[in-house]
Amino acid sequence: MSVLIIAVATESGVPIFSRKRGTNEGVQFSTIASLHGINMFSKCHNLSMISTQVDNGTILWKEYCKSVTLIGIATGGLECDLELLLSCVHDVMIFCIGKKELDTLKNIDQIKRDLRQCYPILDYLLESLDPNAVSSPLPTLVLDLIQSVLCPQAQQLQQALDNYAEKVTGRWACLSIHGHLVATSSDFYELDTREARLMLLLAAAQDGAPLRDTPVYLPQMSPNVAFRAVTCKLLSDVYILVVCGATPSLSEIDEIVLQCWEGFTQLIKEAKLAYPRNFPVSISFESCVLGVLIVNINRRRCVFSRHLHPTQKGRGMAGTHRLDILRTFYVTSARGLAPELKTLEGENKDIEELLGCMSETYWCSEYHKCHAQRSENLLCCVLYASTVPTHTMRLITSQILQDLTTNKDVYW
Repeated sequence: MSVLIIAVATESGVPIFSRKRGTNEGVQFSTIASLHGINMFSKCHNLSMISTQVDNGTILWKEYCKSVTLIGIATGGLECDLELLLSCVHDVMIFCIGKKELDTLKNIDQIKRDLRQCYPILDYLLESLDPNAVSSPLPTLVLDLIQSVLCPQAQQLQQALDNYAEKVTGRWACLSIHGHLVATSSDFYELDTREARLMLLLAAAQDGAPLRDTPVYLPQMSPNVAFRAVTCKLLSDVYILVVCGATPSLSEIDEIVLQCWEGFTQLIKEAKLAYPRNFPVSISFESCVLGVLIVNINRRRCVFSRHLHPTQKGRGMAGTHRLDILRTFYVTSARGLAPELKTLEGENKDIEELLGCMSETYWCSEYHKCHAQRSENLLCCVLYASTVPTHTMRLITSQILQDLTTNKDVYW
């Protein structure tokens, strides 16, 4: 996998930044100028340059607010979601400096300097998309969902988050473990899914800072007025983030954190044990199941696991390969079972109604099989060994959905 993102000023063509991940070489100014020139030449002739195919990959142009053009070059499996990735990059830019600054671009040099603060988040986002990234244990399976961990402690942690948010006069709060959402305050879902994901990315890109204060703009709710996001490290790879007002001060918040969370240390340690399996131990899986992706459609949350059988090693398929297969299966096929998650522009209503009537889909190959089934608000995608009969896949997937619906340890 390789991905390269280039941002340029639409009118002048001045490069704003470029970030890359994978085997792509660095981009020279002449190449950036050529890519932008193709787009501008098309516009001069009342045409829109949307995308083009290159060797084993895709180049995509996307203009935002007639001020910034993002150019994405992706190979190795990300092509089908490249437009969504560019949208996420644009959200990160707004998240860091605000929409008004991006729309006007009055001082490009200043904008370029201001956007340096978003580099850690962008780099983390791109790195987390690569299943082979050795330095990143936090893979992002899909871009339109919030990757989560299901654990029995989530309900108690939610009560603790509500109490903490109230103490710091905050509104939205969440707790993450290894970059995965574990618990939220009661009103956290007032945020748009993309805003919630930006909060998790911000926490994950803190580089171990024990307490940090960051001004952020919410792309949907408040793109022009900054909020204050306070991130606190509770334990190793465990962060709480709250969006609050100008007060209290960081030193006061430090004391409040100690008061609110000192008694929850053991509970958080127990919640950490759910990672990387990401499911409660009370939920078991058949030995033929190699990987699982569960999507809560209403909450826009997903739980992915490739570590279902910790006592069984050498199961014939690398964990990163399982992740790639499930991601591709979900993006290209299974997502169609939940039209609410993604509605394409100009999509025919008859096609949408047809997708809404579908409840199952599957893939079969020489080396593996995939099966997806929807039951009300849950979508279950399962990766199976190639020897599993199709009718057996349906039975096992149905049983997994039943277990998730009835198990009292499952709390979203």
